[in-house]
Amino acid sequence: MIQLDQLTEHLNRIEPNDWNKLFGLIPEIEATETFGEVRGGDTLPDGSIAMPYWSSAKIVDKFLHAVNDLDVVPVYNWTSWKEGKSLLDDNSTDYNTLPIETLCKLLTIIIRADRFSDGYLVGMFANGKMLKIIKAIKGNRDQYLLLREQR
Repeated sequence: MIQLDQLTEHLNRIEPNDWNKLFGLIPEIEATETFGEVRGGDTLPDGSIAMPYWSSAKIVDKFLHAVNDLDVVPVYNWTSWKEGKSLLDDNSTDYNTLPIETLCKLLTIIIRADRFSDGYLVGMFANGKMLKIIKAIKGNRDQYLLLREQR
């Protein structure tokens, strides 16, 4: 994982074709109806109940592989970043107005929070916020490349 203080430089070094690992998933995300399902909860022969858990759709796994390959999920104290939680909780957040570093920090919150709250990541796909964040990252990168070409 990339350190937060190295994120901007790292993002600017990622080649446009490499970004397609993430941006190429957009049509599949848009076409996906179910991003995961709860499994488990079965009664075992001894009468105990197996803990239920979320099983994510393949597109969620593809997303995780893409962001890991790109190394765009920065390490920082995400549990203390109140603004990030507010941005994710507010349904009116316009992710297109946020800098790419902020968007990547939001990815950290979502991915890390899923480890403590199983199904959080699936829920962010299901409610459309993950798609909005990915599209905002793409828009940010497209704008960056356009400005770079004009120089």
